[in-house]
Amino acid sequence: MLIRGLLYPNRWDPIKEVNRKDGFIAADYVTELRTSQNMLSVWLANSKEDIEDAVVALALGKDKPSRMVAYLMDEKELEALEIETLNNQKGVAQGAVDTILDKHRNLVELDYWRLGYLTQYMLKIAKDTKRQVILTKDEVVELLNKYKGTKVIVENVNEKLREKLNW
Repeated sequence: MLIRGLLYPNRWDPIKEVNRKDGFIAADYVTELRTSQNMLSVWLANSKEDIEDAVVALALGKDKPSRMVAYLMDEKELEALEIETLNNQKGVAQGAVDTILDKHRNLVELDYWRLGYLTQYMLKIAKDTKRQVILTKDEVVELLNKYKGTKVIVENVNEKLREKLNW
């Protein structure tokens, strides 16, 4: 399994329709999946620990703790869509230790069609709460505090986030 955090979860809930006779997928969904070098960042999610590590990594990329929504994606289902996963790029999350950063993956060689297939796939997940990880702001803070000093090196965490966490 892989996990992808959403930058703007409200875009996915409720599901938006395009008010056109020939409309297919609303553009807002596609823009949520911002790629870089035709890749999309994801994290391993094969266990509860992997999911918690991914949530912490995603939270460390923000200036303040906030509600977290992420979707669980099955690698075999992605392969069926001809979407490849590459694992040779260490993740970026200020303060996270290598055991977390090494769980980063990229969906690679994305093109116009694959991005559309991925968006359609994620819309299915948006309707299936069993394939979502949703944490309140307080739960994210609790998880960050749990990792503080073990899997998160406090002095390496971005200053704004440290201030909001009173670290």
